[in-house]
Formats: sequence, C-alpha cells, structure tokens
Amino acid sequence: MQQRLKTRATALLATAAIVLLGGTFGASAANAATVSPQVIGGEQAPSTPWEVQLIFQQGGSATYGCTGEQINASWVLTANHCVDGTTAMNVYQSNSTSNRGTAIAADRLYSAPSGDIALVHLRTAKALSSYAPLDLAYTTKSSGTGTIMGYGNRANSAPSTGLYQATVNLTGRSIDAYNGTAQHVTGVSGASNHGDSGGPLLVNGKVVGVCSTGDVADPGANTHAGSNYAVLTQSASWIRSTAGV
Repeated sequence: MQQRLKTRATALLATAAIVLLGGTFGASAANAATVSPQVIGGEQAPSTPWEVQLIFQQGGSATYGCTGEQINASWVLTANHCVDGTTAMNVYQSNSTSNRGTAIAADRLYSAPSGDIALVHLRTAKALSSYAPLDLAYTTKSSGTGTIMGYGNRANSAPSTGLYQATVNLTGRSIDAYNGTAQHVTGVSGASNHGDSGGPLLVNGKVVGVCSTGDVADPGANTHAGSNYAVLTQSASWIRSTAGV
C-alpha cells in the first residue's frame, strides 16, 4: 500500500505576501483543498473561525500549505510533518484561499511525543469567536461516520478556493506517518488530498485526529479514497500541558 503525506499541495494561483519570510509566493507555492466537487468531492464548509491555513517553508524557497485547528488564542493544532524541518510559518485565520487576510507568524513549533501531531504557537495571540472542540479520549472505531475538513487539493489536483468538508466512514485502527495510532477512514461524499495535512477528523462534532497520510500517492478524483488520521488521544496529556486546554 503506497502512502502519501498530505502536506504539499498544488501551486497557489494567487500571489500573497508572507510577512514572516519577507517575500512572496506564487506559482511554485503549495496550497490546501481541491475537488471534483471539492476536499476531493464533498462540499464547501460553513464558516469555521478555528479552521486556519498554514503557509510555510521547509528549507529552500519553496512554500507549502497545511491545514490547522486553532484551539485557543495562542495555539494551533496540526500534523507533525507540517512542522518537521519547517524554518518559517505564517498562520491565516481565513476560510478563503484567495483572500487569506493578515498573517500571524508562528514563533514556536512543537512535535508531539507520539504520533503525527504538532502544536504551533502564534507570535501574537488572536482571539476568535470559537475554537476547535477536542476529544482527547477518543478510541479508534471500525464503524460509524465522521467529517473531514481541509484546504487541500480538489479532484485531479485542482487547487481549492476555500475550506471544504466531506463525510467519511470510520474503518478501523491504522498507523500515521510517525508510526503512531491513527483512525483509518474511507470517503463517502469525499476524501482528503494533498494540503489537507493537519486538517481535522470530527466525530460527534469534536476533533479526534489530524490528517496524516493517504493510502495512495495520488487519489485523483476518487471520492472514496482512504486516509489515516493521527489520533489525538496518544498525546493528550502533552496537548493539555503544552497548550493549556
């Protein structure tokens, strides 16, 4: 089974200032959600203040994108492979990929002790109207459904215009990119794609995991593709003590 990390997406169409890096990004940069309806398939998500965009560099000049969940005024939850080797990161509290608004620079990046999980600290705290609701006691399931969200590519690597969501089946325990515990999912109305890394899996309205890998390197337009979401429970005490949630 060939897996793909969901970090890197296709080139961004818009050019936007990335204050932290002192430059701009354009055709070589990476973005977050796609479709044929968009996540792959799915539907445009309702306004979700806590679902943020992460634009970053991992050495060199290339710029990449991940999805993140703001869990309080100072901290964002995402995937570890989005911060592993990252040298600079901006956080955008907007659900639009064409109009991201003002960036807040990240000043600290932390990798969880277990699993493909990370925390990003904002240089300047930003209060939001709501924050991501977490379930830090979740156990993997082989039945039921959940919801995924992200800014990653749509079908056939088309860039997303904003935040999309899809319904997925919960299909058992798996492993994430760092050999941690993951919830395996398969798409019902849509599936995750490159750039959805760090995006949430919600079960019963709460975030239980973050997007880590896909079952295939390129899901194309397959709305039923499988993915692995790093389960937050494995690093629950670390999340609480680090971010104060």
